[in-house]
Amino acid sequence: MSPSLRWPLYALPVATVAVIALALVTGGAARPTRVARIWGGPTTGDRVSFRAEVFDLIEERAAVHEAPVSRGQIRVELHAPAFDAARTLPLDDEGGAEMAFEPPEGARPLELRLTQAGSELARGRIELAAAPWAGAARRRGGWATTHAGEFEIRVAPARGALAVPFEEELFVAVSRDGAPAQNVTVSASGTGARITPRERLTDANGRCSFQIAPEEHAVNVTFGVNDSLQASFALPVVPGAMRARKDGNELVIESPVPRDLAYFAVVTPSERWFGGRVTLTPAANGRSSARVPLPVLGTGPHYAVVSSELDLRSSAAVGWPLEPGADGEPARTFDAVEALLLDGRPRALHREGRRRTRVRWVLGAFSAAALAVELLLLVAFTRRSDRELDAHLAGAGVNLEDASRLAPKRSPAVAVALIAVALGFLVVALIGVLRVE
Repeated sequence: MSPSLRWPLYALPVATVAVIALALVTGGAARPTRVARIWGGPTTGDRVSFRAEVFDLIEERAAVHEAPVSRGQIRVELHAPAFDAARTLPLDDEGGAEMAFEPPEGARPLELRLTQAGSELARGRIELAAAPWAGAARRRGGWATTHAGEFEIRVAPARGALAVPFEEELFVAVSRDGAPAQNVTVSASGTGARITPRERLTDANGRCSFQIAPEEHAVNVTFGVNDSLQASFALPVVPGAMRARKDGNELVIESPVPRDLAYFAVVTPSERWFGGRVTLTPAANGRSSARVPLPVLGTGPHYAVVSSELDLRSSAAVGWPLEPGADGEPARTFDAVEALLLDGRPRALHREGRRRTRVRWVLGAFSAAALAVELLLLVAFTRRSDRELDAHLAGAGVNLEDASRLAPKRSPAVAVALIAVALGFLVVALIGVLRVE
């Protein structure tokens, strides 16, 4: 065999396998893909507030996991006609960052772009009207009505909901023949709750109030009117709910059990003012709480939605009213959730899919080129060997008939060899292409 053909004939398959193996552990291997999501409320008001969530998509054993990016900063750019703004914000331990913008009226639609260290993590239009967002919010509270003789008795939590073991005000309204029953003595007793005081006298509007602290998730309260008539109510309690209330210029978030974190958002029926995550501090009574400074809030009503989930979608999430109800009426909760305004994951997965497709094409093209060269080398080597053997036999004085008998033509064997080589390269190429994750 000619040395000039022998070494590339043997080296090329080895080089092909090495190149494909290298590609599988470098460009063809799964790699973390950094993306971002934008959560928030309506984008049509004077204030646009949202939370960015940055994480890495990690593929392991055909499963995709999300790992928060708890380091670095992000840059958020918001664009609209005649409006451009940008924020550079640090990420918290869960890869989150809160921000708010105040685009002028008419500066719509809003285009958002989020980057980190020059890499784009999310880009697109954010658009959410207030009506559908508010319509999806759960509302708790309002009057419950029953009758006791000639009296109509109505009962309602002052802030729309009750949660163990937090004390709340409970409104009671008594009427007779459609008119407020004033100066009527109303007594209260309960099962599964502590009620104080035991008796109240109705005012000129036929109303009075009690303090109630649920001790169980099933609460039954009985009211007596003038020590003769009684009416019972089963009051709903939100299991596992945390409470939020306004204390001066601070928002107080309380958990009935020890808890590390809580998520919140301060909203109105048309806007999300701000939100975030807070670290709760354990208290001696087994509860935990945190205080958050409140900015100057605009026209209400305002609600503080608190939850153990980032998107505020847990069943125990409650949007507690921060101001009393209008005209002395009981307020209702506004359990608004965080809407997904923009998700960078589809774009990132598409970009990663295109990268892997390019790797597959490169591997396929390289394998095809290597196969073509290998086949050409094999044919050239076979022909050269035949010519050298014929020349050697002719120089030894062997006639043509004897030479054909001693060294028959190898066309069938060469064809089989070519097919075997082609199959080998095909197998290697398929392994490389299909193993690109």
